[in-house]
Amino acid sequence: MSFDVLVDNSIKSLYEWVKSEEYYGWDPYDALNSEMINKFCSDSQLLEILITQLNKYSILNIRPIIGIEKGLDIKGISLFAQSFSKIYTLTNDQRYKSDLFECTNILKNKSLKQKYDFDCWAGHYFNYRSFDGSILTPDIPDVITTSNVIKAMADSYLIFKDDELKEIVKSAYDFFIRYLLEKTDEGLYYLKYNTLSENKIVINASAEGLSAICRLMPLFDDNEMKRIAFKLSEFLICTQDSDGCWIYSKYKSGKVRRQTDFHQGFIIDSLVEYLPFAEPKKQDQLIESIKLGVSFYRRKQFLDNGRCYYRYPKLYPIDIHNQAQGVITFSKLSAFDVEFLEFAKQILEWTIFNMQDNSGYFFYQKNRILTNKIPYMRWGAAWMMLAMATYLEKWE
Repeated sequence: MSFDVLVDNSIKSLYEWVKSEEYYGWDPYDALNSEMINKFCSDSQLLEILITQLNKYSILNIRPIIGIEKGLDIKGISLFAQSFSKIYTLTNDQRYKSDLFECTNILKNKSLKQKYDFDCWAGHYFNYRSFDGSILTPDIPDVITTSNVIKAMADSYLIFKDDELKEIVKSAYDFFIRYLLEKTDEGLYYLKYNTLSENKIVINASAEGLSAICRLMPLFDDNEMKRIAFKLSEFLICTQDSDGCWIYSKYKSGKVRRQTDFHQGFIIDSLVEYLPFAEPKKQDQLIESIKLGVSFYRRKQFLDNGRCYYRYPKLYPIDIHNQAQGVITFSKLSAFDVEFLEFAKQILEWTIFNMQDNSGYFFYQKNRILTNKIPYMRWGAAWMMLAMATYLEKWE
């Protein structure tokens, strides 16, 4: 079987599975989406964190037993929308245009504008308790989800030419400025992860915001928007370690969290997307940062056969989100060197052969012996749909 046929069969199989589920699915972190679990925890942060992590790492899907229902993940819908816009543009197949229209309407209806006065979106349809005790809920908008919705809406605007979509993405940008834009003690601009993130800075949050703004700049001749994009790129360059890596987050207490995984790809992508908008005198510094980041990402986080480390230097488990992001990032890097597209192909081939179920969805994680085969709509299906669509877009 040729690689073209392999990818074509894979994406069609995944598409059919997603459509059969009507976009509803489980999430690795959805333990608190259960009345039974919430009653058991009785608002204990420690219990909520513990059970969330146990549920995440269990290879047995006990969700139906403990009353965790499938949900509609907004971030997932935004990823599917981005995928459908790419596939429609490549194929002119009207069903993908219809799917894009459907996803766009879902995103419109899930906006939290009524509460925040600007369009914005929350990434969780359930409550989630993080390791540091912070809570995410369906009414707390975050920069990652809102950024991906902006990308989806901007893509949709280019296809449908609906001015309402243009108004929505501008409103979402204004949400960034009103609620999330902050300055470090050193005077660098960054975007908070969500409206409640006062005590920590998450590096990739600013990267995702920058990536979204890059989709907006061609639509709006806005000098302030260009200035903010430059400031965010400056923040990312300044927070990069000398080896090319970025930390995950930094707390006001001085504590640093290192989590070297797919988030490195997010940051590289954002700098690559910003490069065409950068002033010529700033491009050399930007390119050096990209090269340094790519060198670390390729040499340290991936094996030559296309499989990714979990969180460098930890090799296992093999995580589907890491694999998908590798395909996306190296496909985009093909603008610098076609060899990167060959490596994206290597990652994709390995992932299809080793992590796709016969029914179409992708496994969550593979350990040395056991495989977690629980189907996750956003974490696995949506990211792999976008990964394959991005590869096909760059291959064309």
